[in-house]
Amino acid sequence: MKRGLSNNRGQIWIETAIYTLIGLTIIGIVLSIATPQIEKAKERSIIRQTSDAMIQLNNEIQKVEQSAGSVKIVNFKITKGKLDIYPEENKTVYTLENTNLEFSEAGEKIKQGDLYLITNKSGRKFDVSLELLHEGINVTFNNKNALKTLHAASAPYKVRIENVGDNDFGEPVHIDLSLA
Repeated sequence: MKRGLSNNRGQIWIETAIYTLIGLTIIGIVLSIATPQIEKAKERSIIRQTSDAMIQLNNEIQKVEQSAGSVKIVNFKITKGKLDIYPEENKTVYTLENTNLEFSEAGEKIKQGDLYLITNKSGRKFDVSLELLHEGINVTFNNKNALKTLHAASAPYKVRIENVGDNDFGEPVHIDLSLA
């Protein structure tokens, strides 16, 4: 009798180990399928939040543009990607590089309000850009026409927007951006 009881215990341990391995394999398969989709959803959310933040930035620039000497400070959070300010071209561009997310058709420039959405193929991955043109104004960063890049950070940037008021009548309004 003791010998049969011992075989049952051994069989129970073997079955337990096999079922545990099967369960872990299934969990691994589910995670390998779900993780990329979760990452794409996060990146889609980041692009939408950044799009909203760029629209808010543009709205504040338009308010400051109305009167010389006015100043506004806007919080701008970059959780992933980078924000480039091109004073020479009077535009601001947010770029999320090396992503699996094909946010729109690659190579197409799509206008959404004041923003242009551009998805470019980069090998097997994509670069998604949001471009904001500052038409009719002269943008500088720290009163210079040099490129400024803001990278992802844990804390939001405090962007200071100032209507310098040094333009002559009929010239574009001079808006200076800086970090407060």
